[in-house]
Amino acid sequence: MMKQLFVVLGLIFISSFSALKAQGLSVKTLSFNEKHNDEMAPFVQDSLLYFRSNKNVKFGIKGVDQDKENMLNLFSVYQAADSTWEEPVQFMPNYFSDLNTSSIVFYPDSNEIYFTESHIKDKKELKKGTVDFRGIYVGKAKENGFKRAKSLPFNSRRSFNVGHPTLSPDGQKMFFTSDKEGGYGGYDLYFSERQGDSWGEAVNLGDVLNTGGHELFPFYHPSGKLYFASDSLGGQGGFDIFYTERTESGWERPIAMDEQINTEANEYSCYIYADGQRGYFASDRYGSSDILEFEYLFPVFHTADKQKENTFTYRFYDQMNGKGDGPLKYVWRFGDGHQAEGDTVIHKYKAEGEYHVQSVLVDTVENVELFVLNDFYQTVAKKIQVYINVPDEVKVGDRIRLDASSSNFGEFVPNGYYWELPDGSKQKGETIEYIFRTKGKHIVKCGTISMDDPHNKMCTYKEINVSE
Repeated sequence: MMKQLFVVLGLIFISSFSALKAQGLSVKTLSFNEKHNDEMAPFVQDSLLYFRSNKNVKFGIKGVDQDKENMLNLFSVYQAADSTWEEPVQFMPNYFSDLNTSSIVFYPDSNEIYFTESHIKDKKELKKGTVDFRGIYVGKAKENGFKRAKSLPFNSRRSFNVGHPTLSPDGQKMFFTSDKEGGYGGYDLYFSERQGDSWGEAVNLGDVLNTGGHELFPFYHPSGKLYFASDSLGGQGGFDIFYTERTESGWERPIAMDEQINTEANEYSCYIYADGQRGYFASDRYGSSDILEFEYLFPVFHTADKQKENTFTYRFYDQMNGKGDGPLKYVWRFGDGHQAEGDTVIHKYKAEGEYHVQSVLVDTVENVELFVLNDFYQTVAKKIQVYINVPDEVKVGDRIRLDASSSNFGEFVPNGYYWELPDGSKQKGETIEYIFRTKGKHIVKCGTISMDDPHNKMCTYKEINVSE
């Protein structure tokens, strides 16, 4: 069973469907999936989608294991401009075909390739009943082929499995799974740090992520989120995909992905593009394991800033304070018809604008201005942010208007407003209406994306107190 979990995963059949569209999320199967074969472990590099499968190959070399089952091989497939998928081709068949190989990842800005592979290299050793442990290997792609791969130092040929590598964007950390002794359950998540041309010891990620069950297929996203599959974190059933993020206090408690992604079947590997809007994952909801594509119809905002109020209040001070002692005093003129005395003053403007500010040193005995200390123009403007205009306190059941029309973006050109509401629903529009159904403190988020660059986003949240 452990081998099945690590290599293929036990399959659960549920009633099939070809596509799901829920609020803000679309899920669909890919055309190259085959009904009686297993496709999983997607990874994208240079416009090619790589995955592992036990499918028969039309071009290349087919290998079988000691039980006469098709070997797991690596494939790549290209998506054409019209969004159709071409025929998958075997990846480097002359090297990989005689081995169970899967879970590929490319080192950033390098020709290094990491993958999971059998330790047994000679078919003669693959006798029925042989324990074929797996580990993470690294090889270097060359123009005319592939330089022989080598085993990473934390592998074990005879004692345990290591696999499913994923890399941080800078390539300095590798996350993976292993069933080595000393963990919390079956397969646990580990990481290793790069040390020159090699890798350090395997470090367990701890019991916030690892359970008494199995944690597999980690994927490290450029945003800092770590995605992985678990069968023991309380999801929809079987293996589900979760994500977490590391803070100063450690790893956050994992959160399950949307219900349209996780089902009562098994979901166990994913690749998510940098913008977080779409990606791929594997699921056996149709019987065999297939690769599915998901896309959020609303933008995904990985971070949100707490809203700052536009008070138009400014503090003015002179670094050469002390001149106002004795018969001398500071006088500040704020350009809006008001003035104040003192080397440090606070002034609140009533409106946005460009104001001519001066501070002068006055002789209080002669009542004459000696000279100008400061002379500049003060720009008074709303803070650059999505601004959520809604009362701080509302009542349960009241229909509330949420308005983002007072936002200030500077040179940022917004393309739509996207609201994330306390009950998990989402709405689009500069102004929306919403009814709070439960009392307590609730978070409302509003974000936008740049008209010029969809990867450039801005998002704000505001806490609202709801009472009965």
